[in-house]
Amino acid sequence: MKTVYFLSRITGYLATGVLGLLMLLTVANVILRDFFNKPIMGTPELSEFMMVLVVFLALAWCAITRKHVKVELVVNRFSPRIQAIFNGITLLLTLGIFVIITWQSFLESMVVYDTTSLLRIPHTPFYWIMTFGLGLFCLSILVLIIENTIEARKR
Repeated sequence: MKTVYFLSRITGYLATGVLGLLMLLTVANVILRDFFNKPIMGTPELSEFMMVLVVFLALAWCAITRKHVKVELVVNRFSPRIQAIFNGITLLLTLGIFVIITWQSFLESMVVYDTTSLLRIPHTPFYWIMTFGLGLFCLSILVLIIENTIEARKR
């Protein structure tokens, strides 16, 4: 479990760094385009790939720190034990769905060989990063299921 926490924290920091670079790239491109009529070539392509990194590297970190969106309007009215049961069911459904998504992402990663039109950046590494991020997300959900089960038994 500590390994999943460590990996999710590292990938979260990487995603945060890439988000900072994305912001700098966007600001630089806007300034150069609007004031000097010299945009940075390939900014849309770079931005798309950076967003892939931001989203899929941050998924596990958001899950493991429980910072993802949660609607508790109805569930908060139940006892802590019932809340833990609902949480466990939700986590199991999430894990099931994302295992399927991860598997399909893996299959897609094995056959993609495209490149971008302007900068000729290959798509393949980004597909593998997406698959890695989804796999780590699944592991983090599994850790949350284990923690939730332990917590539910205490109540």
